[in-house]
Amino acid sequence: MTATDPLSKPTPLPVGPRGPTWRVARHLGHWWLRTALILLALTVLAVPFYAAREYYLHEKYLSKQADPPVVRLDAADAAAATRAVAGLPAATAPVVLVYHEIADDSPSKYTVTPEAFDAQMAALEQAGYRSLTTEEFVNYLKGGPAPPRSVYLTFDDGPHGLWINADAILARHRMHGTVFLVTDRLNDRPYYLSWMEVERMAGNGRWDFQAHTHDSHTRRQIDAAGHVGSALSHRLWLRDERRLETPSEYQARVSADIERNLDEFRNHDLPRPQLFAYPFSEATERGNLPAGLSLQGLLNKHYVATMSNEADPLRPPAVGSRRAAAERMVQRLEVLSSTTAEQLLSRIAAWTQVPPVTSDPLTRPALWTRTDGTGQSGVGVFTEGKPFADKGQRHAAAEYRPMGSTDWTDYRVDATITGLGERTGQAAIAVRNRSKDPVVISVGRGTATLEHGGRQAVERRLVPKSSHTLSISVRGPTTTARVDGGTEFSWTAKDVPATALTGGIGIRVGSNRPGAAPPAFSALHLTPLPQKPPPAAGTGQPVAGSALLAPDAYWESAPGVRAPFEIKDGVITPLGRSALSVYGAYQPARTQAWTGYTASGTISKLYDPRVKGAIRVKVGSQQAISVQVSHSRLEVLAGNADSQSLVGAHDLKAADSHEVSVTATGRSTVISVDGKVRMTLPAKGETGGVAYAAYRDTNRSSWPRLADLKVAPVAGG
Repeated sequence: MTATDPLSKPTPLPVGPRGPTWRVARHLGHWWLRTALILLALTVLAVPFYAAREYYLHEKYLSKQADPPVVRLDAADAAAATRAVAGLPAATAPVVLVYHEIADDSPSKYTVTPEAFDAQMAALEQAGYRSLTTEEFVNYLKGGPAPPRSVYLTFDDGPHGLWINADAILARHRMHGTVFLVTDRLNDRPYYLSWMEVERMAGNGRWDFQAHTHDSHTRRQIDAAGHVGSALSHRLWLRDERRLETPSEYQARVSADIERNLDEFRNHDLPRPQLFAYPFSEATERGNLPAGLSLQGLLNKHYVATMSNEADPLRPPAVGSRRAAAERMVQRLEVLSSTTAEQLLSRIAAWTQVPPVTSDPLTRPALWTRTDGTGQSGVGVFTEGKPFADKGQRHAAAEYRPMGSTDWTDYRVDATITGLGERTGQAAIAVRNRSKDPVVISVGRGTATLEHGGRQAVERRLVPKSSHTLSISVRGPTTTARVDGGTEFSWTAKDVPATALTGGIGIRVGSNRPGAAPPAFSALHLTPLPQKPPPAAGTGQPVAGSALLAPDAYWESAPGVRAPFEIKDGVITPLGRSALSVYGAYQPARTQAWTGYTASGTISKLYDPRVKGAIRVKVGSQQAISVQVSHSRLEVLAGNADSQSLVGAHDLKAADSHEVSVTATGRSTVISVDGKVRMTLPAKGETGGVAYAAYRDTNRSSWPRLADLKVAPVAGG
């Protein structure tokens, strides 16, 4: 074939508008178009199904909230709420309340109706109570100062009535709640909350969430006889193997449950829980664990403290208090369907921690609780010297403020006991009541004894008399008794932490002979002992030159815990989106000896009347002063870190900021607001540094700020 032969060259393919390029492009275009049309058709078909599924899930897992009931306190109820807190400290340890379900039409004693819950929240609000977040409560447990009159509202299990009914009621009364979740039960309808509802509750700022096990909130077989108990606090009976779990098997199971609970919090973007509530309130001491194995010990590795609802007979109850914080177990006041608003306020008052003050306790019979099992009330049996009405009765016993004296220490009890017959009876005073080492001093006609922890430690012979005086001093770990001003004996507790030795007083009278009158207390007097100043720690910081507003200045909210403050451009701004109060003391360990100074600054952003800021002076003393201002009100509190009382109040000209100046000397404390002296308080040489505290009742309110804080020495102060 020659080069010129047309057959020697391949015939060129036609190009142009209808050549192969065009056909390929058309083919590709049709493929994408077909794909797009198919996807569109599938989307059109899927959207209704997706929408139906989302609607179903929304309806199943996000219940419609009920309108809150209309409950209004009448004048009599409002007056009763105000009376219920009369005489209580303005700042003290918070009382912890526990609810379960909030719903209508339930026969359970653990279900409170929305109407009753609303009435209770209204009564708390009227009485001036705040509700704490977990962050605030934990700060107190870690050693922070007692907050203004507060309750910590807790709800066990996570029933979904909290979303349907309680949420709107808390919003109405500006209260905050904490739910202890059994995480395995969430989404288990109709009783429990859903994760979707938990997310909404966490997002609205009215709730936070803590731990109540993953799936160990159940009762299971715990022995061969078939008895059941809390799966968390008992070793389980393994039926197939006809034996109890070994201690190591128990620990592994409980540890796995704790970790699963913590995982669920992480998986749902909830903050790590800091507190744990015992299922059924069954702690280790009520279980079948061997010596040396402690459920509380396991929980202490993960949580700041645990919660219990019942007084374990083998473990002294520790309501919200410093002793509870040290023991890391807090007793809660359970609210039931039968609890009225008036009863709730009364019980909170009885559980409120009060300091020992100079008083004659027998003149206040309503504050005594009989502990002799007779079901009787009143103190007449201790003062009248008459035979018991029941001929079979041999003794009578009572405790004074048993739940409100948990932290008592450094006090003296003086008594006069009469009617001591020959071998016919004794009278006794108990101190450090319900502590780890309670002490009982008994006096008869010719003998006196001291018992501690139920064991007799001391016995003394007395000059036989029908009456004796008895004086008992409680100071630190030592209890000292003196009879008739002469015979003295004492007991010092050993190997017991000081925080486990606190407690109040009780009395007892007994008769050894049927029909014989027991001895009587003709006088009983309580007196606080003078407080010893705390030892100075390290090198003191002088007043002059203190850099309170330096960006790296050290402010402390609790021992060893840095305060959540931002200091910038001469302004202290509290931090914390969910917190409702913050506190910080300036270098408290180095300012204990401060005296003769003026602390001044401007507290601003007081837009809401319920937002308050406070400058404190003499921090760390037994008579620290807190000068608290809001939009139009000044309140002054005095006391120590555990208990403060309102000592004065004044209305202010309404303003979003106030200038506050406090001059603290050994002779007085002078308080000025907006350039005008508002109050002068006497002093007895107290010393201490400065602190700032801020309060709000909803996290939607801005924090009050403190600007231009200065501390300057006072000449001759």
